[in-house]
Amino acid sequence: MNKKVLLFAPQGFEDIELAAFTDILGWTRVLKEVTSVDLVITAFKKNICSKHNLTIKAHQMIKEINPDDYQALIIPGGFNDAGYTEVYNKKMFGLIRKIYENGGIIAAMCVGSLAVAKTGILKGKKATTYSSSKRHDNLQILRDCGAIPVKGRIVVADRIITNRGPDTAIEVAFKLLEMLNGKKDMKKIKKAMMFE
Repeated sequence: MNKKVLLFAPQGFEDIELAAFTDILGWTRVLKEVTSVDLVITAFKKNICSKHNLTIKAHQMIKEINPDDYQALIIPGGFNDAGYTEVYNKKMFGLIRKIYENGGIIAAMCVGSLAVAKTGILKGKKATTYSSSKRHDNLQILRDCGAIPVKGRIVVADRIITNRGPDTAIEVAFKLLEMLNGKKDMKKIKKAMMFE
């Protein structure tokens, strides 16, 4: 049976932090011997523009999403000056909480972990985020929300994946695939994509 993953695309998203997932999970529909993962991109507007001017289209508007249909949620990082602040919308917080409460996986890239922390589900859990910001102390924001901030590359705590930034996007996408489908499927995709 196919798995279903929701990817929230905020305005001003970091390109590679979205593309890593669309590509790697897309390969599950190429290889017939692995469980297919359907990726649905959602947003507040039909057209979403990245920080670096890549424009994509949402498959479904956020108001049309039923969180019970999804086994995972991906939140790429992004830039507040390009509209990324919509990640802090109450509707988004509701999606994060509901998918997590249903037993789903949350993959929060870079500063996406701050939105996850603000929902309260990171309380008492280790997490990381982008720590090189000159405007915000993102590790302190995690701490203020009750998380245990660490300066790791990738941190997995109780079905929540956080990472430090764009440099680990591909690794996080493979980690999500492993958590969804198991190590065998993940290794088959890695091999097909020439990572092994």
